[in-house]
Amino acid sequence: MPSIEKKYNDWRTEYVRAWVTCEVEQKNAITCSEAIGYGMLISVLMRNQQDFDGLLRWFLHFKNANGLCAWQQIDDKHHRTYKNAPEGGENSATDGDIDIATSLFYAAKVWGRSPCGRYDYHWVKVPEPPKVSAFGYSGGASVGEENAYAEVTRPSDFILSGFLTFYNEDPERSPQWAKVMDAIITNVQHQLSLNPTGLIADFLKLSTNGYYEPAAHKVLESDNDKDFNWNSCRVPWRLSVYYLLTHDPRICPTLMAQSSFFGSLSEVCAGYHLNGHKIHDRNYCDMSFTAPASL
Repeated sequence: MPSIEKKYNDWRTEYVRAWVTCEVEQKNAITCSEAIGYGMLISVLMRNQQDFDGLLRWFLHFKNANGLCAWQQIDDKHHRTYKNAPEGGENSATDGDIDIATSLFYAAKVWGRSPCGRYDYHWVKVPEPPKVSAFGYSGGASVGEENAYAEVTRPSDFILSGFLTFYNEDPERSPQWAKVMDAIITNVQHQLSLNPTGLIADFLKLSTNGYYEPAAHKVLESDNDKDFNWNSCRVPWRLSVYYLLTHDPRICPTLMAQSSFFGSLSEVCAGYHLNGHKIHDRNYCDMSFTAPASL
């Protein structure tokens, strides 16, 4: 089995580029905030300060008006520069911002300072804990759209390991971050009571019973917002990392259910209904699903 160093070097060779040598893949897209967050976490864990600082400078350059990482950047060939995508690129994705803030906590412990100054998670304007604990999607909504998503949450933002870091490293607000984690875990437990597979939908909506339940139809992206799709494929990974750090027994039943479900399959396909049946056109595999399920 390849070593972590080999895997890291392969990943870095494939995906990390200098500002002036980015390769465009589709619709002039260069990168997105989730990718920046992943890169910063990987770089600090592998003790590569040069890459970390480069990704940090990208984040600081593309912070939006809310102090969060603008979601997507494109290659503007006409003006020979990179800029936010015209359709929603200036908005934000909560998971990217949580990962970036978490990486800054780690960097402060590992290195202390950078050419940009002392590493500070306050560079990311993470919402106050009461707002986060409501799990609204407003963090990624366009100005004026917040009300439309006030009762919607996206489980791929349930990054318990990140909130655990905030709880441990932000003592002034530790009690509030604890409430955020408790609310997430209660939500995850409720999803298991609805679906014994342990699969969680891409988007959940607040029900009249006071619980978040799978969306009944398209919320933001597609008719598969109600399924285990391209957002919630990350949930098994996020929950597993938290469990590895804490051994919190409250999360174990969901992880066991997911493990049982994925373990029963000959291969993990790219998308499932919550009852465990494949989405009809998903007779193929993708590492976005396979890797998190493998934890």
